[in-house]
Amino acid sequence: MTHRVASLLALSGWAGFCGVSALRCVHEAGLSELLFGSFGTGVLDTAEFSPLGVDSRQLLGLAAILAALAVAFSLSIAGVIALMKRPERLVEPFAAATFSALFGFYAALALSGSPAVELFGKGPLVTLFIALGFAGLLFDHLIADQEDAEGDETFQAVMAHLEEAKRAAIAERESGKRRDGDEE
Repeated sequence: MTHRVASLLALSGWAGFCGVSALRCVHEAGLSELLFGSFGTGVLDTAEFSPLGVDSRQLLGLAAILAALAVAFSLSIAGVIALMKRPERLVEPFAAATFSALFGFYAALALSGSPAVELFGKGPLVTLFIALGFAGLLFDHLIADQEDAEGDETFQAVMAHLEEAKRAAIAERESGKRRDGDEE
């Protein structure tokens, strides 16, 4: 079975981004003390996020969307990990839909001219990173081991034949050494 490293890396990166961005929005809205206490607020203060320039109600809406995306990415990660044990392919479309939702969220912020688009940095480089996430999913899908009983049987037969050939070669070499020793 493949370990699906590309999918896990892409999904984990975006889950972390969405989670931290949701915390950033909650902190900027002034609710971090209520939700996380003074220690959590102190930790978020040390991050020194630049202000997004969005009012607190909009920040809470953004935080909710980002938290939902973080949960969706986390569920995708759990599903991809489960794919290593079960060959069900339901999680791959869900993970792709989560990437699509993230792109839709970014596009809505960018097209509406919202200052909150600064969550994603300057410029459209985020679209490349989302596309790389899709590419990771596709790559892992293409190289994923498919359960193939006939292929497994063929592989085992070839391996048994190679083992038998190895034993025969060792036996022939040993008998050749004995003959050479007898001739001397």
